[in-house]
Amino acid sequence: MALESLKSILGRTVSSSSPDSEQNEISSEIESTIMSNDPRAESFNPPEAVTCEYCGAPRYTKGINLGNRVLWMPYGPERCTCPEAVASYEKAEAERLAKEEAERKAAEAYKLRERIKKIIGESGMGDRFLRRTFETFEVTKDNHKAYAMAKNYADNFERLLPKQGQPEPGRNGLFIAGPAGTGKTHIAAAIANQLIHQGRPVICMTMIDLLARIRKTFNRDGADESTVLSLYKTVPLLIIDDIGKEPPTEWAISTIYNIINGRYEAYLPTIVTTNYDDKMLVERMTPKTSGDSVTAEATIDRMMEMCIGVVMTGPSWRQK
Repeated sequence: MALESLKSILGRTVSSSSPDSEQNEISSEIESTIMSNDPRAESFNPPEAVTCEYCGAPRYTKGINLGNRVLWMPYGPERCTCPEAVASYEKAEAERLAKEEAERKAAEAYKLRERIKKIIGESGMGDRFLRRTFETFEVTKDNHKAYAMAKNYADNFERLLPKQGQPEPGRNGLFIAGPAGTGKTHIAAAIANQLIHQGRPVICMTMIDLLARIRKTFNRDGADESTVLSLYKTVPLLIIDDIGKEPPTEWAISTIYNIINGRYEAYLPTIVTTNYDDKMLVERMTPKTSGDSVTAEATIDRMMEMCIGVVMTGPSWRQK
């Protein structure tokens, strides 16, 4: 008897999942919906048809048939399928998605700015940096090309950021070199200030201050070293002013390499200013104790691949 019962149960199970049964379920699902223009819907207070603003065709509302009543869809009549209506719907959807993406990015930028503020301060920029803008930059025959490049860089920064599924952004940083007093720091700070004003997270610090902020973590004052390094590696724009001024210890050059390499691998924009060309910078960043220039060369090599060169010339404004 037990075996017969088991066969009976198995038989019913197979039967319930047969193609005919599945077809019946689909048919039942179809019958559970009804359109407002269906004659059977007359006794269920169907919504009035709405005319398509493009082709003039009537648009009807879908309802769920609950047997003794119909629940009409709260979103209103179905969309028209004429080409003009479809194009309008698609445009509206694209605008909605773009707005949501913009809001998401703005929220992420705000959180990152607050994190930078908490760990480093206001983007690491002191009063002197904050006062240096494109409006206060004195354009001359010697620096007008550098000014134009920097302003174009700031105006089109969004295009320079890496995007998922898009081609590599290429050289999206700047290597600003030239004698002291020619406006390198001013023009880099002007880029930072424009982007910060737009709400973009930026860190702009001298190389000495950047490393000092990491050293400060050794005393367990606030954030730890990995947190600060993570900020340097992931902020949308990192500006390192006066690179090559820091005494070239093994720790200093390995730390700078760590930061630059992290940004290099992530295709993130980096701006550096320096008084030295690439060859002299390798010498300046080679630790004197060991004389080993491998890390310095690797760091500068990555910078050259990441950045477009901007040469600042002319007399020093400090001597005016």
